[in-house]
Amino acid sequence: MFTKIDALTGQGLMRLWGVPSFPLVEGDHLLWNGVGVFVCMDFGDHVDLHMAMKPGERHRCRDAVSNVLALIGNREIHALIEEQYRRVSNLARKMGFEHECEFDGARLDGTVTNVIKMVRYV
Repeated sequence: MFTKIDALTGQGLMRLWGVPSFPLVEGDHLLWNGVGVFVCMDFGDHVDLHMAMKPGERHRCRDAVSNVLALIGNREIHALIEEQYRRVSNLARKMGFEHECEFDGARLDGTVTNVIKMVRYV
């Protein structure tokens, strides 16, 4: 189901599959069934979760997210979602996440976008 991949491959897939300003970050980079990529960053008190799905496979997001949540286990999880992907926050809500706040976030290219912070509490 999940294959560990290196950070550079993870970053490349995030960018290729819809998150064009995703930075090279430390964390667990996981490929889900060849069509989804997750980056899990453990901060001790919570895990930041980032994801992207291959175009044409986004109908499988619910299964992919269910699998990664089971892998992470009973931890607080934060998901940062750019406002332009608001539908992702609807999926997050269905998966037990709550809307915490919105803020302006800077992309790698210097542009600013509104970010929705969703949290799944323990």
